[in-house]
Amino acid sequence: MLPRFRVIKLHPSVPWSSHPRLGPSHLMLCVSCPRSFRVTGPLDPIVAVLGGEAVLPCSLFPAVSAEDMELRWFRSKSLETVFAYQNRQEQKEEQMTPYAGRTSLVGNRLNQGYAAVRIQRVQASDNGLYTCFFRKGHFYEEAGLELKVAGVGSAPQVRITGPEEDGVRVVCTASGWFPKPQVQWRDLSGEKFLAFSEAHTQDAEGLFSVEAALLVRDSSVGNVTCSILNPVLGREKAMAIFIPEEFTVIAPPDPIVAVLGGEVLLPCRVSPAMSAEDMELRWFRSKFSEAVFIYQDRLEQKEEQMAPYAGRTSLVRDLLIQGEAAVRIQNVNVSDNGLYTCFFRKGGFYEEASLELKVAGVGSAPQVRITGPEEDGVRVVCTASGWFPKPQVQWRDLSGEKFLAFSEAHTQDAEGLFSVEAALVVRDSSVGNVTCSILNPVLGQEKAMAIFIPGQRCSRIPAGLEEGPGVPGCSGLCCPGQEP
Repeated sequence: MLPRFRVIKLHPSVPWSSHPRLGPSHLMLCVSCPRSFRVTGPLDPIVAVLGGEAVLPCSLFPAVSAEDMELRWFRSKSLETVFAYQNRQEQKEEQMTPYAGRTSLVGNRLNQGYAAVRIQRVQASDNGLYTCFFRKGHFYEEAGLELKVAGVGSAPQVRITGPEEDGVRVVCTASGWFPKPQVQWRDLSGEKFLAFSEAHTQDAEGLFSVEAALLVRDSSVGNVTCSILNPVLGREKAMAIFIPEEFTVIAPPDPIVAVLGGEVLLPCRVSPAMSAEDMELRWFRSKFSEAVFIYQDRLEQKEEQMAPYAGRTSLVRDLLIQGEAAVRIQNVNVSDNGLYTCFFRKGGFYEEASLELKVAGVGSAPQVRITGPEEDGVRVVCTASGWFPKPQVQWRDLSGEKFLAFSEAHTQDAEGLFSVEAALVVRDSSVGNVTCSILNPVLGQEKAMAIFIPGQRCSRIPAGLEEGPGVPGCSGLCCPGQEP
C-alpha cells in the first residue's frame, strides 16, 4: 500500500504551528498517514431562524467512538474556533468571543461516532460555512457544512408619496429581515410590476431594511400590493394600498376653540393618506397672499408670512409621512379669530379646505353697585372688562328668575377685548338680592356677583335746618313705615 500524502492550504493569518489540523509534532508534510475513519456532514444547508438555535452535526464512518478524540468546529474562511472538545471536555481558550456562552456539545452519541454543536440565540453573523474536524492521534479528517440563518422582519408599510408628472409614486418599506429579502409588486389581478427601484441597507446586527418605490402610471389599477419574501424560509408578508386618481384635503368640520394667551393647532390632512413631506403646504387667511405659515422644499418659508404671526407659528410634522399636518399658533390673541384655509400642492395638482378658529377669553369678574334711587325704583349697575368675544349679561333675582328689561353697552379696547356696562332698575324693593352674571358664549364659562337691595330708609333733616343749596334732604332710600 502506498503511503498517503495530504496537502494543506494554510490561511495567511494563521501560523502553521497553531493550525487546527496540525499538531506541534507535525511537519509541513505528513508522511505515511493511513486512513482510519472518514468524517461526514449534512449535504444540504442547515436552516436556523434568528433568535432560535441551530445544531451542526457530523459523523464518523465507520461508526467508531469519538469520546477520546479531539473535536473542533470552526469557521471555514477565518479558521477561528466555534467550539473545541479535547480530553473529554470543552476547551474554551481558543473560542471566538461571539460564540462564548452560546455553544454546547450534543455528546450523548459520542460512543457511536456522532457529535454535534448546538448554537443558541442564533444571530445573522452565524450565517455561512463551517468545518467540523475530528483527530485521533496524528490522524484527522474533516467535513464542511453550511448554516443558513433566516429571519422574517416587519410587515411592509406602503404609502403614497405623492403624484408624479406621469403617475403616482408608491413606496414600500420593511426592516429586520435576513438574508436580503425579495420584493414584489402586484396589481389587483396578481400581475407583477417589473419596473421599480429597490434599495437595501444593513444595521449593526446585520439585519436588512428595504425600500422599494413603484411609479403607477395607470390609476385604474385600483389596489397594488407590496410583498416581502424571505428566500430561505419561503415566507412573505404583504400590504396593499388603494391608488387614487387625485387627493382631497380635509379639515375639521367644527370650529376650533382657543383660549386667549394659549396655543392652538390648525390641522389638515390629505385623503387618501399619502406623504406630504415633499408637498407645498400653506395656511392663509381670506387671501392666498395673507400667509400664516408656509412649508415648501421641506422647510419653513418666512418671506411671505404676515407680520402678526412672525415668531408665533410652527409646523407639527410628526405625521407628514401619513399626509397629516398642523400649524401651531402660540400666544393666541383676538386678531387670530376667524376663518383659515389650508392648501396642499404637489406638482401641478392642489386642493384646499377651510377651517374656523374661535378665540375666547374670560375677563374680570363683574362689579355691581347701586348708583342711587330712580323715580320708580333703585338703579343697579354691573361692569366687567377683558372679555372676548362680546359677553352676554344676565340679571337674576334671589329665586333665579331673569330680569328681561335692562340697558347694556359694550366697548372694545385696542386689543379687541370687550368691556360691558349693564344697568337695571329694581322697582320691587322686596326682591332682596339681585345677581349680575357675565357669560362667555364660546367657552360656556361665566362669572357673577350679587348685591343686596335694601328697603326704603330716610335720614331726618336736623331740626332748625331747611332745605336749600348744600343742605341734604333724604340721604338714601326710605324704610317701610317712614316718610321721606
